[in-house]
Amino acid sequence: MQVDRFDQKNTAKFLAKIRKKLPGRRLDLVIDNAPWHNGRLVQQALAANRLREHRLPPYRPQMNACEYFIRWAKSVLSYNWCWKSLDKLKFSFRGFIASLSKIPSEVLKRCTPQMIGFNVV
Repeated sequence: MQVDRFDQKNTAKFLAKIRKKLPGRRLDLVIDNAPWHNGRLVQQALAANRLREHRLPPYRPQMNACEYFIRWAKSVLSYNWCWKSLDKLKFSFRGFIASLSKIPSEVLKRCTPQMIGFNVV
C-alpha cells in the first residue's frame, strides 16, 4: 500500500488490509508513538480488526526493528547512488525486498532491536 501521506485514516486502512490478508490469525503489532499511530481512528481500527497492539516506549528508536531495516535499505539503495527516476528506485527497492527471503539469518541479525538495559522475557 502506497500513500501520499501518513495519517490516522491511512493507518486505519492499512490495519484493515492486514486483517483481510491474514483472516483468522492472531496478529500482534509493535508500533511506535508516531502521530499517525495514535488517535481515535487507529484505536477503532485496531479493535474492529482484532489486532493486538504493543507500543514502544517514547524516544526509544533503538528498540524499533524498523529503524535498523531502514538504515540497511538506505545503505544498499542510496549510498553513492543517484537515481534518475523514482520508478528506478522503486524497482531496486522491490528487488532488495525480494532478496531478503534468501537470507533470513542476515535479516534477523541486522534487524534485531538493541534491548540493552531492558529486561526481556
